[in-house]
Amino acid sequence: MATIVLDYNARNVQAKKAIEYILSLGIFKAQKHIIEEKETLSEKNEKIDKIFNKYLIDLSDFKFNRDDANNYD
Repeated sequence: MATIVLDYNARNVQAKKAIEYILSLGIFKAQKHIIEEKETLSEKNEKIDKIFNKYLIDLSDFKFNRDDANNYD
């Protein structure tokens, strides 16, 4: 048995369809430990929140004053 390793852009629709077609033939078998699992949106959001959590600023009491903002003196 031979092994083929493919590098491709996971966002490329044509590449994904081609790989799905090749696997659907039943001739080839994908090795599960090589295929990367897709990260869910909630997992991505958790990672982003964890990174930027220390930079959050509480703006709940902030009030915008238009007169002060337009004062250029």
